[in-house]
Amino acid sequence: MKNACFLIAAVLFVLDNPSPASATPILFDWAFNINGVIYESCAGDALPESFDDSGFDWDSGLGVLKIIYDPGHTGTFRIVSFFDHDMDDDTTSFYNEYGYTGGNLSSGQMWEIDEPGYVYGDIYDHTSAGLLDNTNGVTPGLESDVSLAMGWTITLRDFEYSTLSFYLTQDPSFLADYGGFVLVQADVKTNETLYFYSTLDIHEYIPVPVPEPTSALLTSIGIAGLAAYRKRALFRFRISGIGIIRFKTWLK
Repeated sequence: MKNACFLIAAVLFVLDNPSPASATPILFDWAFNINGVIYESCAGDALPESFDDSGFDWDSGLGVLKIIYDPGHTGTFRIVSFFDHDMDDDTTSFYNEYGYTGGNLSSGQMWEIDEPGYVYGDIYDHTSAGLLDNTNGVTPGLESDVSLAMGWTITLRDFEYSTLSFYLTQDPSFLADYGGFVLVQADVKTNETLYFYSTLDIHEYIPVPVPEPTSALLTSIGIAGLAAYRKRALFRFRISGIGIIRFKTWLK
């Protein structure tokens, strides 16, 4: 499937880019595994409404992509994202790249840097399986075509849902305030770099309380109850009155 994707994507890439491009990266391929459901760019898959791509550029693959994941029940779930960017392709080709990592890995977070799977890499297979191996297969000195993957194992309890944010940028300024884990893709000749990091937020639904009866409803219930009681009281009185009258008549 990956080789077929490569042939299709390569043809489309040539048609869409007949002349030399700028140093801005090009998103050549992407895929997502949403707890076992696979979405692939080469398959033409439409992403579900739970994806918020309003801050993401699908041509360059830069920006922030958010996924609202709400399974509607408790359990443990896996969300994995895969991106294959080509950097400064017209100047140095796509196989002069390497990757490295930085920062601290969060609990439940997983990652992988590898050749995309056209030659020797298994990152795409791992994405499809929903389990990355936390290794770098394209280190400095072993340059090749680089792809990046990052994901999360999420545990949700009752009344919880999650927001996963995936950030891809060439601006390193975020590193000054960000202490989390980051993947870096670099071109050995031009020093062009791409940073990939992700955050996970767990939210809690606020249960909607059952509304208490309104004062008007309570008043209505009270009036109805009083009327019913009054009817019973009058009925008893009338019975008692008839009994008394009959008793008096009998005495006469």
